[in-house]
Amino acid sequence: MFLRVLILLLFFCALAHGETLPATLRDGSTRFLSRSLGSACYTLDSVERGLPCNPAAIAKARRPRFDVDLFMGSRMEYLKDAEEILRGESNQEAVARFFSNRESIEADFSIEASFQAATWGVSFEPYRLVAVSRFENPALPMVDLVIAEEQSMKGQIASYVEDNLYVGLQVRYTHVRFIGQYFALSEAFAGDSERLFATQTQELIYLEPGFLYSWEEATWQPQISGMLAHWGVSSHKTEQYPIQPEVLLGASVKPTAPLGLLELGLQLQVHAQTENAREAARAAVAYRLGILHAVASVSERDHAAGFLISYKSFTGGLSYWTEKENRGVFMQLGATL
Repeated sequence: MFLRVLILLLFFCALAHGETLPATLRDGSTRFLSRSLGSACYTLDSVERGLPCNPAAIAKARRPRFDVDLFMGSRMEYLKDAEEILRGESNQEAVARFFSNRESIEADFSIEASFQAATWGVSFEPYRLVAVSRFENPALPMVDLVIAEEQSMKGQIASYVEDNLYVGLQVRYTHVRFIGQYFALSEAFAGDSERLFATQTQELIYLEPGFLYSWEEATWQPQISGMLAHWGVSSHKTEQYPIQPEVLLGASVKPTAPLGLLELGLQLQVHAQTENAREAARAAVAYRLGILHAVASVSERDHAAGFLISYKSFTGGLSYWTEKENRGVFMQLGATL
């Protein structure tokens, strides 16, 4: 009796609690870039996959390109069960399998096509599935769960202004159908899945301006950049997909290297929850040698490393990412025309 009362108290106290998807899962950038470089992808421009993170870089690139990318995150074995739960097709066996390990899960699968010209670009993501769960209190496990299916479109337009200054604007639309719940693990096996795994939909539109100032004639080609990200409107307010504007300021250089192309960058990501500069900072490095492109980034919260190998029109890569309670390996396959 006492255990039942305790579970109910925890549940009702948690009604306002909800898992907010990490920015790397909400920012709409190419998955390899967001996983390997994090926010530093808004400053570094030597890694070219899909549309650039900073829309102003479209005008700097000047080369037309069409990319198709398939991204597969770790924990892929959970996604089939997660999709069944989201669509209301799961049985108790699938639910038990999904929660069997009692560990944090961050699984991701998506396909995206993008085209960029000299001053504009568009991308379309017809399907993306995300599953994120966090376990708390081992003695009486509580689960923070988000399972989401997304479709999104993105457009960028940019222009050269003067004195090596480029400005751009990104317009991003996302339709998402998701489950967002915080509950005692025992409830998942109680058979009341219709209430516990009820879905909701949300429409989001973002307007994200950016700039880039590049000294392209200088030896190390230094540049500074800035962007206002995640600024927009939503069909309604949710904790899983909040409107949380953030300011991104960064700088990068390309030091002379005996072989290949080396790029170093430093990014500051500032939002309402940022408490100090150390928490906002991220350092990154990218090195390209022939068909190999290696990248790494580090911040106070997490660090990541990855590589891309390009052969003719095809690209493949792996990225390893880790933070305090979570880690994963991510794979991306792509083609460029």
